[in-house]
Amino acid sequence: MSALLKGNRFLFLIVVLSLLLPLFTAGCGSNYEPDELAYVLLLGIDHGAQNLLRVTYLIAIPKDIAGGGQDAGGGGGGGNGKGSLVTTIEAPSIYASMNMVNTYVGRKISLMHAKGLIFSETMAKDGFMAKFIPAITQFREVRNTMFLAISKEKPEEILEKMKPVIEPNPAKYIELLASTQNFTGFIPNVQLQEFYNELKVEGVDPASILVAASDEKLPPDKGEGQYHTEGSYVAGELLKKGGVPIEAMGAAAFREGRMVGKLNGDETTIQVMLRGKFQRGIFSFRDPIEKGNIIAMEVSQAKHPQIKIQLTGQGAVVDAKLNLEGNVLGNTSLIDYGLPENRAILEKAFAQFIKKQADALVKRAQQEFNSDILGFGIKARRLALTQKEWQGLNWDSLFENATVNIEVNYLIRRTGTLLRTMPVANPAQGVHEGENSQ
Repeated sequence: MSALLKGNRFLFLIVVLSLLLPLFTAGCGSNYEPDELAYVLLLGIDHGAQNLLRVTYLIAIPKDIAGGGQDAGGGGGGGNGKGSLVTTIEAPSIYASMNMVNTYVGRKISLMHAKGLIFSETMAKDGFMAKFIPAITQFREVRNTMFLAISKEKPEEILEKMKPVIEPNPAKYIELLASTQNFTGFIPNVQLQEFYNELKVEGVDPASILVAASDEKLPPDKGEGQYHTEGSYVAGELLKKGGVPIEAMGAAAFREGRMVGKLNGDETTIQVMLRGKFQRGIFSFRDPIEKGNIIAMEVSQAKHPQIKIQLTGQGAVVDAKLNLEGNVLGNTSLIDYGLPENRAILEKAFAQFIKKQADALVKRAQQEFNSDILGFGIKARRLALTQKEWQGLNWDSLFENATVNIEVNYLIRRTGTLLRTMPVANPAQGVHEGENSQ
């Protein structure tokens, strides 16, 4: 009886201690209160003029985000009236720059909420960016989910122009800007840790987002426009005016830690498809029946691409199969693609359209970049049983001379909300109400 009583007392003591323990262990993980920290949203990294680095910080202004100071501040180097402060400093290292900025911003710099890193094109090409990334991933405040971008202009110029119009919260704007790849495909889906991983391993090369400032000019309107696909541009080339004067379009291709070329929006979409990361996007291409008209479709990836690689006496052979599906958004030819015979023509034409772009991208990756940004090397690793055997294959050489066969299957799910499309009634030309010859 006494043994049972002692056991109950011991159990009771354990329960009480379990309930009291959280009261003594709860607390902040930092020695600083939130109002003592300056939260960085974006970093810009470039070579310095007199010191090693020129670092630009885009720092959140809490009172502006909350709506208390929309008219405060000025241009570069000060509050921009949209919830953020931009400041640039030269320093020997990123961590030294943080400490130096602490001397005048009034709060301690924190990277805990940083959304992305923007490097200059010069740093990407000379290989310093690849050396910098391992150093910054070691820091406890850095998120591995940060996006990476390469800027045509100096990063400080990009950050100074980053003044959201619709979204008052700059942190939300930056996050949404990087996530546009989910519904456009024009930029790669790449994060800091993933980029670093692909730098470290053999057989695959990373890509990053391209950003540039917009000149905010439209060409003279002469009514002589020609057909260009929506993704035939890279950042800085969009024909736009108004909104935020920044463009995110295309990708930078890397090889051995150095930027070796640029992909436009169309090429980036294909690259994302072959990597299995494409979600959805809108494509405008020539009507296969009436070539003078344009048909628009919303396309998504039906399933992950099927990639098979084998070694033959002539080298590596890559067979890649893309499975896409989509909906017809509209066509100016008024051809009824709800009819089975017309639908089959459209599906075949779009599959050929994507295949042509894919073949062109593979050719550039092999001959111009010699960079496996398509991720074929990830599948090729299965050809080797050991690391030593894999290194002996020399995938870089195999990829450069590989035979790549692209197959595209496309299936139309919906042809719009109209039961049938009808032309404009014109009895004088023999077109009557309710008639469609197509």
